[in-house]
Amino acid sequence: MAANSAASKHGGNAGENGSKSQNGDKPDPAERQLRFPMDIFQSCKTGFLIRVQELVEENGPEILIEYDDKGHTPVHWAALGGHTNIIRFMVDQKINMDIASKNELQPRPIHWAAVNGHTAVVDILLQSGVNIDTIDAKGCTALIIACQYGQTMLAGYLMGKGARLQLCDKEGDNALHWAAFKGYCELTRLLVYSGFNPRQKDNFGQTPLHLACISGDLLSVEMLCEQDGVDLEIEDNNGKTPLELAAGRRHSDIATYLRKRLHKQKSYLPQIDIRSIIFGPPGKTTAPLLFYLFNVLIWGYPLYIYKALPLTFGFFPRYHYLFLTMNVVMWYSFYKAYTTDPGFYQKNSQEYDRAIKQVAHFDEWKQGKNPLSRLCHTCRIVKPLRTKHCRVCNRCVMHFDHHCPYIYNCVGYYNRKWFVFFVTSVAINGLITQLFAIALIKIEGWRWMYVLGIIQVIFFSFIAIGLSLATWCMAAFNVTTNERINWQRYHYLKDAHGHYYNPYNRGVKRNFQEYFHIRPPPQDDDVEATKTFIV
Repeated sequence: MAANSAASKHGGNAGENGSKSQNGDKPDPAERQLRFPMDIFQSCKTGFLIRVQELVEENGPEILIEYDDKGHTPVHWAALGGHTNIIRFMVDQKINMDIASKNELQPRPIHWAAVNGHTAVVDILLQSGVNIDTIDAKGCTALIIACQYGQTMLAGYLMGKGARLQLCDKEGDNALHWAAFKGYCELTRLLVYSGFNPRQKDNFGQTPLHLACISGDLLSVEMLCEQDGVDLEIEDNNGKTPLELAAGRRHSDIATYLRKRLHKQKSYLPQIDIRSIIFGPPGKTTAPLLFYLFNVLIWGYPLYIYKALPLTFGFFPRYHYLFLTMNVVMWYSFYKAYTTDPGFYQKNSQEYDRAIKQVAHFDEWKQGKNPLSRLCHTCRIVKPLRTKHCRVCNRCVMHFDHHCPYIYNCVGYYNRKWFVFFVTSVAINGLITQLFAIALIKIEGWRWMYVLGIIQVIFFSFIAIGLSLATWCMAAFNVTTNERINWQRYHYLKDAHGHYYNPYNRGVKRNFQEYFHIRPPPQDDDVEATKTFIV
């Protein structure tokens, strides 16, 4: 090949010079780069545009459509890496940008770009004349491959560009089948909303519901069961129903959900699910909450009333008054944190519909940006800044902090102040309880109930103290737990160099005022305008 010849030629010239490094015969990396320069494939993999240009100038544009030992071209490697500058250079060279690999699957560059969700690369390829519905040897289009790898935004872009929804691979699976099989709930919902038929069978007689039951994603199963006309008892070619597939793979939460739904469909009487009332629905258990309530109400309070109060009140009367006061604060703040809407957004907004219809016309694609990154395809809304979709509650939450199983609710904008009061009061009560436990041990000795009690209170105190300190710290800096952990995902938390920058941090006093709703938070437009001047 020309690339190998060029590499040999440069290597030979370097060898004739006979240069060596100062450290014996082993050359340093810089000298090795001079003696053995990158070939065209390595240059495209690493995004080294200058080296690609040099090789094209030396060997001609034909080097861009040569094959490596695995049967792939430089165009494939540049597309896989998302190197838009190299892809544009290749388009300018007037080469075939829809060339197939020489291997069993015979993928094309647009398919490799779809694997990693490189929308900007796909956009350039489509502008160069590549067919949006071009297939590989298995009949997979770019849309199908994007759904195989969970590339939701690219799938939305391709559908907006006119990709044919009815196309299937050679096994009869379309994009919806693959999204359901891989367990991508948000993508599955987008495809159903965009017109895919959730009742369509593949060559094995399996619907998307069958495949979702195989994947084990409960949210996808629930969403598909809610669609009109979806048959829960339909059998595939092997006589397996969705329930049997879920049970065979030990997806107990899905099997439980399907059994209850089938029982409800066949029953003419209203159903009362005692287990769900006590422990919560599948995927949203109340076990941590019940564990906390049991330890406080069934174990903690009886010990306090019958032992700690009569034996230690004379020694620590003020601590007992403080303990009783903080218990009132704890239960009231718990009730408010548990019952208050944390900031759930209404589903199915018109703004979302308009954004989906205009998906293919956004200029941001050409700049390598993702204009759909703020869309939630489950709630069908355009998410404001600081909003996140909670997988447990299955709702988008305003100023999402985290989902707390001990209050059986999300912590968001409207209940976060009650949450911080709750964890702080639990921490204070835990410290006082430890004092009472130590006093009881000194008075009556090491009884098993005291030892067990102090172990439990240390456990809850450790959690509560950590949560309260972290929550107060987050409030002081005006940042949520989700933002602090996942700040790399959010553009509004980065400066021009990609480093962490919090535009909401405007001083401790003002941060606390916003946290406790004394003053309103800044608008999204104001935050975006502020970032314009941050370097």
